[in-house]
Amino acid sequence: MSEMTRMLEQVAKVAPGTRLREAIDRIIRAQTGALIIIGGEPAIDEDCRGGFRLDVPFHPALLYELAKMDGAILLDANISRLRMANVEMVPRLDADTSESGIRHRTAERIAKTRDALVVAISERRGTVSLYYQGERFVLHDLSYILNKAQGAVNSLGRYDRLFRGAVRRLAEAELYGGVLLDDVVEVLRRGLVAHEIRQELSGYIVELGKDGHLMDLQLEEFPDLQQEWYWIWRDYQATDGEPVKLKHTSVNMVNEDWYHALGYGKNDGGRILVPRGYRLLHQVPRLPDNVVQRLVAHFPDVRALAAASPEDLDQVEGVGPQRAAQIYRALHPAN
Repeated sequence: MSEMTRMLEQVAKVAPGTRLREAIDRIIRAQTGALIIIGGEPAIDEDCRGGFRLDVPFHPALLYELAKMDGAILLDANISRLRMANVEMVPRLDADTSESGIRHRTAERIAKTRDALVVAISERRGTVSLYYQGERFVLHDLSYILNKAQGAVNSLGRYDRLFRGAVRRLAEAELYGGVLLDDVVEVLRRGLVAHEIRQELSGYIVELGKDGHLMDLQLEEFPDLQQEWYWIWRDYQATDGEPVKLKHTSVNMVNEDWYHALGYGKNDGGRILVPRGYRLLHQVPRLPDNVVQRLVAHFPDVRALAAASPEDLDQVEGVGPQRAAQIYRALHPAN
């Protein structure tokens, strides 16, 4: 699980529609500020000084009233009980912090040293900062998030179309004159941009909570292109094998960086490549991965696959006459 995914799981705990978010909104309106610590027990108790124990069921109104005191409020990991209130927190000082205010410095240190989600609400600015392990996430008001989410939807639509168009042009060139490495890089770059926008939009939907339903429906209109991106990478990398992870690439990479990641030299942009056939074969319905792997190992490239007769395809273990005919029709859609 990626760091961003873990952080979004924590953000979901304070999304609109949750009882904790109701309490946070009350605290913001009252301009009292608060330091709320969720989970981390029993180790978190070592950082506590003073205050008083409650061990009562969680209720938004009670949390709001407790926030009028200066100390931290501790909840259990399930946000079902209020454990302690008005606590002075003394976190381990060996944890680095880049924050300036005492409340936020304490929050960051606790999050880095305990398995807890820490919510710091600024009294003066009314901002809400979430700290979890080494990550920090700032909550925004709904109008801001909705505007950003709608912008992300529009951008995702544009880059999804650019990626699909580039893939179509790639497919047209694959069975004929071959593909330039620069063209492959452009397809991968556009796919990566679309993927990152999709991740950004997913974060907004989590932060919107119950108000993110319509955005979630819009996101479903764009199929996740991650798997197709991997197949294209594996089709064209210099040596067949597992492709790099999306998180190990960047939209800021220049062409030479992409060449290197794919296993080519810095002057290979004009090199003509022929794909192995992973992307094309994965478009055949219900064709298992192990059969795809055997076909790619048996035929040197997609041209050899296209030239094979159904009888030739049937010679590959696991294919059989029915699958051979199905694969042949997929490779020759006009026939």
